[in-house]
Amino acid sequence: MTDLPSPSDRPRSVRSATFGLFRPVLFAIGVIGLAMGGLVLSHRSNPEIASLPPAAKFPTAPTTAPPSVDAPPVILAAPEPVPPITAAEFSKAPPIDLRGFQMKPPDASAEAEPPAGDIYELTLRLEKGDTVERMLADVGVAEADRRQVADRLQSLLKRKRLAVGETIELTMQTIPEQPDAPRVLALSVRPQPEREYIVSRQDDGTYDAEEKIYKVSPRIVRVEGERDGSLQQSGIKAGAPSAAMVDFVRALSYDVDFQRELKQGQKFTVLLEQLVTSDGKVTHPGRLLAGELRLLKRTVTIIRYRPQGGADGFFNPQGESVVRSFLRTPMDASRITSRFGMREHPILGFSALHAGVDFAAPPGTPILAAGAGRVMSAGPNGGYGLYVKLQHTHDVATAYAHMSRIGPGIKHGVVVRQGQVVGFVGSTGMSTGPHLHYEFLKGGKHVNPLTQKFAMRGTVGGKDAARFHALAKQYLAQLKSAPVAGDAAKPTEPKPAPKKTAQAPRQPAPSQVAKGD
Repeated sequence: MTDLPSPSDRPRSVRSATFGLFRPVLFAIGVIGLAMGGLVLSHRSNPEIASLPPAAKFPTAPTTAPPSVDAPPVILAAPEPVPPITAAEFSKAPPIDLRGFQMKPPDASAEAEPPAGDIYELTLRLEKGDTVERMLADVGVAEADRRQVADRLQSLLKRKRLAVGETIELTMQTIPEQPDAPRVLALSVRPQPEREYIVSRQDDGTYDAEEKIYKVSPRIVRVEGERDGSLQQSGIKAGAPSAAMVDFVRALSYDVDFQRELKQGQKFTVLLEQLVTSDGKVTHPGRLLAGELRLLKRTVTIIRYRPQGGADGFFNPQGESVVRSFLRTPMDASRITSRFGMREHPILGFSALHAGVDFAAPPGTPILAAGAGRVMSAGPNGGYGLYVKLQHTHDVATAYAHMSRIGPGIKHGVVVRQGQVVGFVGSTGMSTGPHLHYEFLKGGKHVNPLTQKFAMRGTVGGKDAARFHALAKQYLAQLKSAPVAGDAAKPTEPKPAPKKTAQAPRQPAPSQVAKGD
């Protein structure tokens, strides 16, 4: 027996101590190795996996080495086609929830656009001493804008000046930041119906100007009326121009006795040829083409016609000229107040021959020469007051008395035309009220003007006859079918102008009826 201590009593070495520390780790590694070995064995026992090449079993990172020539190609089975979805299956599908796809709410912090100003229209009228720039200043337009507008307009007008009373149309816009300084968007002025000048504001704040020309074409319309007062004024009230009614009355005066045949309430129609622009503005109110006056026992029709190589004239539907050697009456008078013959003088108070016919009419009514002739006297003539005498032939003369004034250019020795104005109704001399005293003399003797028969001037004949009758047929149909003047172009309501308005015209004083010579 030795004296060496027993193994249990020997001290542990460093190696054994280290092994004791790593024993659990080694045990875990062994367990993992066993698991991996069992996995490999199970894969080898599967015939499908075993038939694959090593590269397919254990894929590795691609290398630059070329693939093996002896390796068989891998063939993958084609996928089975997916059957299409039927409409019935689609309708049974649950609805798709799109609540996640909502529009982004507006950013509350974004700055709101400034409100646009109000746009309105304004009509101004040019007064005496006005300028366009001054008018714009009156409605609050800024100085820079009104100067630009005035300059651009003047560049179109050149040396022309707008007439007093001219209407200027404005399109304005308020500015929210400057409510008392509106902006001019457009200005237009139309000194002639066929010509318009427009100044417009551009996007950059400047102004541009243009001149617009309208095409003018004729338009035939009719005016229907009823006599209420004088025939001329009745036509004007119905919408006919004054010049056309003067022609109508003058053409009728050869054949119509205005004192005995013309009554209140009788109807008339005039056919007019107007000139109208392409936008409906009337450039000429209308010249007389034809007219019709319906009296108690007959209808008088006149038609305008120009024979070849001649001047315009009026004819009846049969082609006979309405012009006679003398007018039946020298004016469109309202009524006869004293006839030709013996009577008691209203001023002197004794019976005497009334050597003419008295026509009552408002003061200032034009008096027409009954026929062509030469002025033998023009001026004051005792109880006749202002007086004009015309010599028509060697034995026929007419005289006109009690006028308020003598017509322009009427003086001794002057030749006058039939229908020319020789004076105006008044009450000069021995007169009880405004009227015309009209005398007719043959061989120096006074005769009754109302009983005289006057020869006609002529008729349409030859080549003119066919043309006239075709035109007459057309005019007679249009007297009944042409559009009425008021319906052909309805007048628009005038816009109220902020500047001073014209005073209403004074009503004419009621005419006084002459009770004597």
